[in-house]
Amino acid sequence: MTLENKLQVVTGGTSGMGLATAKALSEFGPVLIGGRNEERLNNALEELKSEGIEAYGKTCDVSKPESLKEFADYAETIAPIGSLINAAGVDFDVASPEAIVKINMLGTHYVLEAFIDKLDDSTVVNFSSITGYYYPAKPEDFEVWMNPDSDDFIEKTLELVPPIQDQRAAHLGESYMPYCCSKRFVMYYTMANTQRVAEKNNSRIISIAPGSFMTPMLATQEENLEIIRKGTAFKRLGEPDEMASLIKALLSPGHEYLTGCDIIMDGGKYATSMIKQME
Repeated sequence: MTLENKLQVVTGGTSGMGLATAKALSEFGPVLIGGRNEERLNNALEELKSEGIEAYGKTCDVSKPESLKEFADYAETIAPIGSLINAAGVDFDVASPEAIVKINMLGTHYVLEAFIDKLDDSTVVNFSSITGYYYPAKPEDFEVWMNPDSDDFIEKTLELVPPIQDQRAAHLGESYMPYCCSKRFVMYYTMANTQRVAEKNNSRIISIAPGSFMTPMLATQEENLEIIRKGTAFKRLGEPDEMASLIKALLSPGHEYLTGCDIIMDGGKYATSMIKQME
């Protein structure tokens, strides 16, 4: 497997972990970033090019298949696809439950559908979240998730989302559990497409579950940052460059057998919150 001189595609590549990953992967080949906001896209492109990176950009909305088709067709004109990093998404404090399902869940499906026939010894990386591990997925959820193209997918998905059980999280609002659901779906969807992706000349697909990283998305939760820091083993937030470094390492030669799984990078948040720690 090689990424050399192939195109590194990053949706949601205009800021945070997406932009950091685009920079890291530019060592392998040209980079194409996508995002909904044209101003942020142009600013990110200017930043990449100022660092000597061969960078391209195109607006795209992962919740719209037609937008992604245009994006994927444009990508194909630049170079063969080496990696496809889907970092696009919305958080629970800025989006409605319906928008979360449309962008985080259906968007993950639409991105893969747009690129699946363009993969050739390529690697797909989806961004899940440590919050996905807190979602109690049921057989009924999996049954709905198996059919993301259903007309009533959003409605059926939200009908199965339970209310917040832990009252310590009640202040997070009505979109928190749909957000957890959306990230559990990303893990499921990644695993459910393992064989399908492998058939594209041994292409791979994985998801990565970040904990709390210092990104523009997290900055909107300023009042909770100290509590978030204390919830990790290291009492700090992750840095986007740390995530980018992990992705670059996993996509480098020597990891060809790694596919169909979710990888946690959360500073120990899940371990310390779920398992009694030894003294």
